[in-house]
Amino acid sequence: MKICRRATLLIFAVTALLAPVLGLSQGTPRGFRSSATDSELSRSRSEVIQKTKETRAGAETLLALHEAEVKRITAEYERRRELYHQGFISRSELIQAQDAVAQAVLRLEEDKRFIIETDTALTEFAMRDELLRLPGLVLGGYSETNTLLRFNGAAGFTLAEVDKIGRFFLQSFGRGMPISALGQTATHERMKFDHRNAIDVALHPESAEGKSVLNYLRQAGIPFTAFRGAVAGAATGAHIHIGKPSPRL
Repeated sequence: MKICRRATLLIFAVTALLAPVLGLSQGTPRGFRSSATDSELSRSRSEVIQKTKETRAGAETLLALHEAEVKRITAEYERRRELYHQGFISRSELIQAQDAVAQAVLRLEEDKRFIIETDTALTEFAMRDELLRLPGLVLGGYSETNTLLRFNGAAGFTLAEVDKIGRFFLQSFGRGMPISALGQTATHERMKFDHRNAIDVALHPESAEGKSVLNYLRQAGIPFTAFRGAVAGAATGAHIHIGKPSPRL
C-alpha cells in the first residue's frame, strides 16, 4: 500500500514539474493551446516554403551563370576546332575544349533538374492541406478536383517498377520519361516528406503524354496523384506523383 501511494505521489510530482513544458498548466485553456499549436505549425510551414523559394531563386541565378558559361565555352570550342582544322593546335587541345563543353552542359542540366524538383515539391507541400481535406479513396477509387487527380491503385508501387513505366514511355514517345524526383531527395528531406517509394514526373496531366501515363497507371493499378495547377512564385509545378501520397517523416 505504501509503495502504491509513493508511486502515485511521484506521478503527481513529475506531472506538476512537466506541466509548463507540455502545456498542461491549469491556467492555459485547451482551446488556447490548440490555437497556439496551429499558429506554430503555420509559422513553421511558411518558413519552410520561404526558405525553399529562396533556395530556388539562388538556383535560378546559378542557372543564368551556367547558361552564360556554356555559351562562352562553346564559342571557345568552335574557335579551337577551326584552329585544329588549320593545323595550329593539337587534337588533345581540341578534345580538352570539347570536354569542357560537356562538363558545362552537365552543370546546366543539373540546375534545371533541381529547379523542376523544387517546383514539384513546393506544389505538393502547398497543396497538402487540400489533399488531407479530401475523403479517402477505396482501393481502385478515382477522383478529380479542379487541381488534383487521384487514383488509389490496388497494385501499389515501389521504385523497382520505375523501369517498366519508363519503357512504356520510351516506346510510346521515343524519349526518356522526364523524372524530376526519384525516391527521397534533399528537397524532400528539408520538407520532411517521406518520398522513398514515389517518383515525380514532370508532365502536365492534361498534356497528351501526361494523359497517356495516367491511363497506363490506372490500367496497371498503380496509385498516383496528379497536380494540375502551379504554385504562386514557382515557374511551374504541374506534375504526376506516382506512388502513395508522401506522408510526413
